[in-house]
Amino acid sequence: MIIQRVVLDSRPGKNGNPVAENFRVEEVSLPDTINEGQVRVRTLYLSVDPYMRCKMNEETGADYLAPWQLAQVADGGGLGVIEESKHQKLAKGDFVTSFYWPWQTKAILDGNGLEKMNQNSHIILCGQISQYNKDVPYPPPLPPAVEAIQKERNITRERFMVLNYKDRFEPGILQLSQWFKEGKLKFCFVLRQGFSV
Repeated sequence: MIIQRVVLDSRPGKNGNPVAENFRVEEVSLPDTINEGQVRVRTLYLSVDPYMRCKMNEETGADYLAPWQLAQVADGGGLGVIEESKHQKLAKGDFVTSFYWPWQTKAILDGNGLEKMNQNSHIILCGQISQYNKDVPYPPPLPPAVEAIQKERNITRERFMVLNYKDRFEPGILQLSQWFKEGKLKFCFVLRQGFSV
């Protein structure tokens, strides 16, 4: 089975900005069979997060964070659906997630490292910036196969809108200000004069 995957092709350097050329999309062969305890999954969503910039360096600067290796597939938070399973507690059609999901269209994973969506479970929607440049309803529609599983298992989705909590704005600002004065809250920002593109 031929799949596509994203590998780290070069490092931007500790003081450089990442560019698309730091990555490479390639086609590789995925075994047609899986072993006991494994599942074959189809990737639905990948999470691209700020901490991944550190993983592009040869040294991440954090003991708990391993760097991505050159010419090897990148990984991170991901969600997918099981297409084949040889794991006792995971079945075909289960939604599963992992913090170490490979950036590839399909993958063979150890079922013990996955978490699945249960019957009558609940999904919290937070952050849909990837959809803002598309003419789609909110929440965005699911692929038909995913929507069928969602309905079959009675999985609900709920969004949280910041404007629904306007009554908490003032006390929230007061609390955050207090923490800032006490040194418990630190932040950094970039300030530029005028407009720039």
